[in-house]
Amino acid sequence: MVLLRLTTHAKDNTFGVKGGVNFSNFYTENVDGENVKTGLNFGVYSRSELVPELLYLQAKLGYSGKGAKIEGNGEEAEIGFGNLELPILVSVGIADLLYVEGGAYASYLLNANISGDSSLGSFSEEIDTDNFKGFDYSLAVGANVNLSPFVVGVRYYYGLQDIVDNDIGSFTGIEARNSTFQAYVAFEF
Repeated sequence: MVLLRLTTHAKDNTFGVKGGVNFSNFYTENVDGENVKTGLNFGVYSRSELVPELLYLQAKLGYSGKGAKIEGNGEEAEIGFGNLELPILVSVGIADLLYVEGGAYASYLLNANISGDSSLGSFSEEIDTDNFKGFDYSLAVGANVNLSPFVVGVRYYYGLQDIVDNDIGSFTGIEARNSTFQAYVAFEF
C-alpha cells in the first residue's frame, strides 16, 4: 500500500520493456564458478520519481530463466527454472545518466527441467515443481546507464530462500539458493 501511494503521488512516471541474459548458479556449500547456466530475462517495468532528479522507485514484472550446471559420476546436466519475478528497487540518479539501485524481489516458480548427457545418451525432461519451493525471494543490487530512450544495465540477485523442498526424499539434506547476475537492455516510453 505504501508503494502504491508513493507511485501515485510521484511526479514523473516512466514505463519500459527490458530483456537480457542471466548467468545463474546455485549458492550451496560448494559454490563453483564453472557451474553457471545461461538463461533469458524479459519483462515490463515502471520507474517513478520520488525526489526530483535524485530518488526513484522501480517495479518490474517479468520472466527469468535460472538454474545451474551440476556434475556427478562423470556426467553433466543443467537444471533450469522459469520464474515469474517482481523486483522492487530504489534507485539513486546521478546526473540523470547513471542510476545505482538496490532492493529485493519475490518470484514464483513456473517450471523446472533438466537436460544433459549421460552414458546412455542425451536427455531432456520436465521436473515436477513440487521438488522445489514455489516462492523465492532475494536481495538485489545493480546499476544502469540511461541513454534515453535506451537503458543498459546490470543487476545481481542474491537468493535468501532455500529453493529445494527438503520434504522430497531424493533431495533430503540439500540446500541451495539462487544466485543470478543479469545484463539487460531496456527501451523506455
